[in-house]
Amino acid sequence: MTIPEFFERYEWSVEEVEPGIWRAVFADERDEEYDLFVAQTDAWLHFAVSPLTPRPKAECVSPLHEILLRLNQSLRLARLALDDEGDVALLADLPLDDLRYAHFAAALDALTGCTRQLAGELSRLATQPGYHSPLF
Repeated sequence: MTIPEFFERYEWSVEEVEPGIWRAVFADERDEEYDLFVAQTDAWLHFAVSPLTPRPKAECVSPLHEILLRLNQSLRLARLALDDEGDVALLADLPLDDLRYAHFAAALDALTGCTRQLAGELSRLATQPGYHSPLF
């Protein structure tokens, strides 16, 4: 199966934004939309929900980064990361060797589930100085 066929089976629309890079959009319960990018390399399929939060205010950076590091210990199949511009992203990777639809769907389930569970609180931590989340 091709990546677009995997998305079709998952019942999501997808667009190829560049050769080997696809973009899909999904929403959480608050109707906030998130971009999910999938990039295929020679050996890997890379997934990214980016950006996961608004860009952090300067006074929120240190507390947010501390929470991100702690959260990475409890996430399964996904991880939190920072890009060169300081944006927070949620990432996952799958090897292309013997890639199956079940693996692809599990990665999408993990990324969407983590986004729905964490993005709202992480966004508040990124933009509201002194905010203390009850989740972390």
